[in-house]
Amino acid sequence: MIKTTVEYKDVALNGQEFLQIQKEKLLNHPLFLDPYISTISSLKLFEVPKAKEFALLYYPHILRTRLYQANALGITPDENIQFVLAEIIYDEYGLGDQTRSHAQLYRNFMNALGITDEEILKENIIPELESYIDTMMKLTQSNHWLAAVAAVGVASEHPIPKYYGLLLNGLRKVPGIQEQDLELFTGHIELDIEHSKKIEEALLPYLDDSNNQDEFTKGLKINMNARRIFHNGLYKAIFK
Repeated sequence: MIKTTVEYKDVALNGQEFLQIQKEKLLNHPLFLDPYISTISSLKLFEVPKAKEFALLYYPHILRTRLYQANALGITPDENIQFVLAEIIYDEYGLGDQTRSHAQLYRNFMNALGITDEEILKENIIPELESYIDTMMKLTQSNHWLAAVAAVGVASEHPIPKYYGLLLNGLRKVPGIQEQDLELFTGHIELDIEHSKKIEEALLPYLDDSNNQDEFTKGLKINMNARRIFHNGLYKAIFK
């Protein structure tokens, strides 16, 4: 049984020290050792049927990421943070070009695997993803704004370059897949580093306060632990 909770409590620190510790914890999170990630990253051959299953089950998650970001923007009182979240959402929508939206780039990847548009429209949301969606919607609509921003602006951005790097180890082993088909994943490696830096700078003025630190770590904890449960569901659906 995989333990799906991680504690984040720290002694009082200034904002910069606090943030650095949280970022290190994210990059060393047990999530990266989960069977779902370790299995994909170590594949010598990612069989097309299993790759299709992954792509279809992960797609509903891709579609909803920008909704959580929009929710967080809506409850955030600080205009500087709103501005950064708006920039991130604008990136998600392809800087105004629908053919370059992140959801469309992911659909390009799905089409490269031989998945039809009809199959794409039939969303298959596994229970673990349904739980993640419910958790993130509640967190970003009705929780403390700092918890929401931490979840969508840090926990959902800072670990992604490492996470997508591991996924790419396996996705590049799908027969017939081309590098351009993986643009959604490769493009996020640099983009999410930039997103993370911007949101961190905007949040720093709030992170010297211990109560704010508690809200921030709560957002990280909720996001990462819910994500692990989702990933466990993916592993069972794809590899068992």
